[in-house]
Amino acid sequence: MEIISKTAVIHGNVKLGKNVIIHDFVVIYPDTIIGDNVEIYDGCVLGKLPSSTSKSSRSVTSELPPLIIGEGSVLCAHVTLYRGTAIGQRVLLGDNCSLREECTVGDECILSRNVSVNYNTKIGNRVKVMDNTHLTGNMVIEDDVFISALVCTTNDNQIGRAGWHDKIVGPVIRQYAAIGGGANLLPNITIGRNAIVGASAVVTKDVPDYKVVMGIPAKIIRDVKAEERRG
Repeated sequence: MEIISKTAVIHGNVKLGKNVIIHDFVVIYPDTIIGDNVEIYDGCVLGKLPSSTSKSSRSVTSELPPLIIGEGSVLCAHVTLYRGTAIGQRVLLGDNCSLREECTVGDECILSRNVSVNYNTKIGNRVKVMDNTHLTGNMVIEDDVFISALVCTTNDNQIGRAGWHDKIVGPVIRQYAAIGGGANLLPNITIGRNAIVGASAVVTKDVPDYKVVMGIPAKIIRDVKAEERRG
């Protein structure tokens, strides 16, 4: 049975699955698709269109598919999800998470409090991202990755001085990699499968599979031990 607060605002053509719970002051924009057994806590904004001004380098479009939220997912207070994004099944989004347009999140992921995800970023299955981390636009995160708190990722080595161009690409993080707290991953690099990035490292170039890197700039210090490997 659906439970929908009287203070929620649900616009036209929204599709609600079975046993959906919607708490106070939620806003759901048109065409949003919500699966069975989803719980949406207070103040969430779902299906929002992207906005821009004359100062925006990257153009945005209103021609986006509906926001999709998979069954069994939980959206904690004040989550904002843009139109064109798809959230998998049994996903937990912590308080104040924000995901821009054209992102995908796989099944059984956790994005903790205050995680922000920019446009067109792809997140695999069973990924965990801890509090206050920023995932940049045009980034790929494969299955079973762990990203600790306060991690920063970027996608433009020219820091916006060249405007928008097709080489603005974020990092790729391969399966089973682990990123330590406060690490900084620079644009267009690859973190290899089962690699480990130490806390507060600044990663300026590719990290091979099964290697541990630390420092500023990050350097390989050893192989990942057999007992540290996943999968």
